[in-house]
Amino acid sequence: MQQGEHFERKKATAVFLSLIMLGAIAVAVFKSVELLSLLVDFDSQPFYFRLPLVALPLLITSPMLLMLIYIMLRRNFGHLPEQHFALWVKISLVLLAVAFAVRIALGIWLPGYVAAHGFTHCSKLENPSPFASQVWVRQPEYCHELSYLVNVEVLDWFDEQAVADKRPSVEDVTAQIELFIAEYKQRYQ
Repeated sequence: MQQGEHFERKKATAVFLSLIMLGAIAVAVFKSVELLSLLVDFDSQPFYFRLPLVALPLLITSPMLLMLIYIMLRRNFGHLPEQHFALWVKISLVLLAVAFAVRIALGIWLPGYVAAHGFTHCSKLENPSPFASQVWVRQPEYCHELSYLVNVEVLDWFDEQAVADKRPSVEDVTAQIELFIAEYKQRYQ
């Protein structure tokens, strides 16, 4: 491969990664706005919601991604002064420390705040991913003992009910979860 082609490929990669990081920033902004609007108005939540605890820490680290975009583009399309890179490292370390502290504070404060507004945390409906949102339900009975087996199906059904502006009864939710579990057992046994 010629030197010019290699350089052009590196430039294209830098632009592509920059677009991906801009997309990540957009997701962080969207999720943060969603979290803040949720915290302001719990009454608008029908019977359950997902609480994205990593949204604000991701938003706090967004300037770090912007600086990384600048560094990648500057490095591949021009000269990157050493002091710019050193500044990026210092600011990134501060932003990461602040994001970490905010995440810890949210993890301590937010569950009590949400519970005070009449919701119960249902870990059985959560995804095991570290970046997954917490699931909170109005009725503790919505958190069926075996719902972890079919959490994706249950949350999809919850979303369908919310879109249809329905508030299912505890009996409806229990029957639907048991139906999903029966289908799950039939599929995997």
